[in-house]
Amino acid sequence: MPLLAFVVLCAAQFMLIVDVVVLNVALPSLQDSLGIPAEHLQFAGTAYTLTFGSLLIVAGRAGDLFGRRRIFQTGLLIFTLASALAALAQEGWHLFAARALQGVGAALVSPTAMALVTSLFEGERRNRALGVWAAIGSGGAIAGQLLGGVLTDVFGWRSIFLINLPVGVAGALLAGRLLPESRGSVRPTLDGWGAALLAACLAAFSVALTGSWLSGLAAAVLFLAFCLYERRRDEPLVRFALLRDGAVRTGNAVLALIAGTTAIALFFTTLYLQNILGHSATRVGMAFAPVTAIVLVVSPYAGRLVGRLGVRPLMLAGTALSAAGLAHLSFMDASGGYLTDVLPGLALVALGNGVAFAPTMIAATSVGPSDAGAASGLLNTSQELGTAIVLASLAPVAAAVYGAGTVPSDLTDGYQAGLWAASALTVAALLIALGAPKTTGRSTPVPKDHPAAPAPVTNGR
Repeated sequence: MPLLAFVVLCAAQFMLIVDVVVLNVALPSLQDSLGIPAEHLQFAGTAYTLTFGSLLIVAGRAGDLFGRRRIFQTGLLIFTLASALAALAQEGWHLFAARALQGVGAALVSPTAMALVTSLFEGERRNRALGVWAAIGSGGAIAGQLLGGVLTDVFGWRSIFLINLPVGVAGALLAGRLLPESRGSVRPTLDGWGAALLAACLAAFSVALTGSWLSGLAAAVLFLAFCLYERRRDEPLVRFALLRDGAVRTGNAVLALIAGTTAIALFFTTLYLQNILGHSATRVGMAFAPVTAIVLVVSPYAGRLVGRLGVRPLMLAGTALSAAGLAHLSFMDASGGYLTDVLPGLALVALGNGVAFAPTMIAATSVGPSDAGAASGLLNTSQELGTAIVLASLAPVAAAVYGAGTVPSDLTDGYQAGLWAASALTVAALLIALGAPKTTGRSTPVPKDHPAAPAPVTNGR
């Protein structure tokens, strides 16, 4: 039964990840259909990011307090409803509102799903499960490129939202039958003011990434207020002691960097394939198919290796491979081709992610039962913010290099600059990984104050 429950959780997570990526491929078609001005098109992504990123930690903590299965099911139903509304959108603002609601549902699903995974398995089986979970994350992001291209070209942009309906409904129904309820060992009282301050802080920070210095200032003030308020709480929304744990701190920092550099690699590679090599949306998606296979094969195996080696050697090897892949991609040339300029570099990045993602997640979630949801929310927030910050930082680097140029050589110069910077950030992730504790993840007896996974609460099921 745990295996079937795990399949339900993986299917839900895969749906969330693919939904983000397929939108990028469908944007031109969507813009033409709804008549969205170019300057407003970004809100199709920003509306989702604002609600998703700002609610992750709050949702994870809510799962700890009120039951992870309950929050997971609620999130799936909200996400499914929002997907239907997005598919029916007739104007731009209809779509933006539906995307914001999708973000709310996704924020409820993602951290609670991961916390449920850690409650279903222990020890070696937990490491293997998180290896598969990492494959779903990395592979889903790349597979979304292929799925988005095919769906948009064959069925139109509305199909990228309609495909969520059967998955969401089936997942919510099966979750009630297959998933045990689990929660932390604390009384169910959510820190409302802390949740509001943190959500507002993360929302302001997301807006600040678009270039609003005032939003950045507001985010800093709100973050300071949140920290001061939480330090006085007996039951805080986020226990700051979590970040004093070397494994949790290192895992979150490394994941933020490699998630961001992977996103920028996909971003520049997609532009290169379309703008320089002239590939269609479907062909771009097919170009990422071999890379998806690498991640899906390597990540589960890396999860199994953690029990023997611990997280640190695998994090170091993975970040080194990813840095090498990004360095290769930075040599992409206007007269180059897919087999020479793209595939080898992407393959190295995929191999590196496959090796690094599982141990990184294992390190970041090596907490006690009461904090499983909060740790999962923190991990998801790190991934989301890392992606947003790297994209917001390195896309302008490329634009500054190619300036007003429109010829292929000008564009590739910009892509190269952005990819070199991404490679440097991955080297920084490698250096941070040196701080991971040597024993984290190994198959050794777990200290009493640092249990491997929360125990499920059956509630009669």
